[in-house]
Amino acid sequence: MGSASQNRDLFSESLSVSGYTEPVQPPTRSQIRKALQEVLRSTPFRTSKQCQDLLSYVVEQSIAGSDDLLRERVIGSEVFGRAPDYDTANDPIVRARIAEVRKRLAQYYLHEDKIALGLRIEIPSGSYRARFEVLATVQPVSALSAPLQEQEQPASDLSATAVETDRIPGTVSPQRKGLAWFAVASLFFLITAGFVIWQQLPSSQERIFNRFWGPALQSPMPVLIYTGTNVVYRFTPQFLDRYREMHHLENVGPEFAVDLASLKTIDPHDLSISSNTYVSVGDVSACSAITSMLARHRKNFEMRYAGDISAGDLHSAPTVLIGAFNNSWTLDVTRSMRFAFVRGDTIIDRLDQRRSWSVNMKPDGTTLDDYAVISRVLLPKTGGILLTAAGIGQYGTQAASEYLASPSRIAELVKNGPKNWPEKNMQIVLHVKVVDDIPGPVDVTTVYFW
Repeated sequence: MGSASQNRDLFSESLSVSGYTEPVQPPTRSQIRKALQEVLRSTPFRTSKQCQDLLSYVVEQSIAGSDDLLRERVIGSEVFGRAPDYDTANDPIVRARIAEVRKRLAQYYLHEDKIALGLRIEIPSGSYRARFEVLATVQPVSALSAPLQEQEQPASDLSATAVETDRIPGTVSPQRKGLAWFAVASLFFLITAGFVIWQQLPSSQERIFNRFWGPALQSPMPVLIYTGTNVVYRFTPQFLDRYREMHHLENVGPEFAVDLASLKTIDPHDLSISSNTYVSVGDVSACSAITSMLARHRKNFEMRYAGDISAGDLHSAPTVLIGAFNNSWTLDVTRSMRFAFVRGDTIIDRLDQRRSWSVNMKPDGTTLDDYAVISRVLLPKTGGILLTAAGIGQYGTQAASEYLASPSRIAELVKNGPKNWPEKNMQIVLHVKVVDDIPGPVDVTTVYFW
C-alpha cells in the first residue's frame, strides 16, 4: 500500500453535511473500474482509442500504487509501443496525449448528467498519477461504500471502524463498552479528523498556484475565456456543385477537398470569406487546458469568441485571452507592454530592441519552433485580473495555456521572483519545440515583473 501522502493524492475522502465534515472511506477498486468503464464509453472518449488506452493504463497503475510504471518513458513504451530507451524530448507523445485525456475528462464531468458511481477521476497537471474523488452527497455514513478489499486498510478508514462497528464481524457492541468505548471512539475521531484536515491542506505548489490565480478564483464573477477566430477562405457552394458534377463525385458531402492542381485558375467569385467562424485546433486545446483547471477548482467560466466581448467585460470580470494574431484584444492590451506582438509573426522586446523572437519553419511550412507570451496584469481599480496565453502560432498558444494551468510550472516560475510577486504584473516569454505538429518541450526564455 502507498504512503499516507500517496493516499492523500489518490483520494479526496471527506463529505460535507450541514457544515460538518465527516470522514469517508475511499472507493473500492471495483467501484473505480466501473466508473472508468462508464467514462471510456462516454462521448468524449469513445472516439479515441489512444486516450482510452492511456486513461485505462494510468488508472490501473494508480490504484495498484505502481508509481514506477507511471513515468513518461515507461508509459510511452507500454501504451504507445515506443522503444524502452526512446528520447522523450524529441517524441512528446505521452505529454500530448495526457493533455488530451485531461481535456476529455473535463468535457465528461462538465456535460454528463450523471457522474459514474459518484466518483470523479482526474489526472492533476504535472503528474501521470490518477486521483479519485468521492463526490459529496448528503447521506448517512453507513450508506457509504465499503473500504478497499484488495489492499491494506488506509489510515483514513479508522473513522469507519469507530462509527460502523456493526459492519465488522466480532466487534463488541458499543453499549457493552460503555464509557471506555466512548473514550476510544473519541480518540479515533480526533485522530481521523486531524488526518482528514491534513489531507485537505494544499501542497506548496498548489498554494503558490492559488496565489497566482487568486484574483480570478476568488472573484464572484465567472472567468471569461475569449479566443479569437481564424480567417478562412472557402469555395462557394455553387463552385463545389460544378466541381462535383465535372468530376462525377456523387457520394461526397457538402464539403470535400478540391484538387487545386487540377484548377488552372481560381476565380475570386468562387471564394467566400469566413472571419468569425473557425478556431484552430491549438486554440481549442488551449481553452480546454484552462477550463479543465477551472473545473478542478470549481470555478465558473464563460466561453466567448469573435465579437462577443467588450472593453467593459475585460474590466468587470477576470479574463483569459487565448491567442495573439487571431485575437485583436490580445494585440491591443499587450501593445504597450514590454513584450508585444508585431508584423504578424514576431514578438519584440520594447525595452531592448536587439531582442525579438519569430517562428522557425521548414521550407514546406512545418513549424519547428514557436514562441509565446504569458501576461498577468492586475487591474487595481476593480481588483480584477487579465491573463493572456498567446503564441505566435497555435502551438505556442496551446503550450502557454498548458503552462498556465500547471501548478508545478507556475511554482518554478515565481521561485526566483520578487517576494511580493503576487502583487506584481508579469510577462513570460516561452520557447516551444514542435515535434510532428505537437507542442513539445517548453523553456522559459525571459521573465519580467513590474
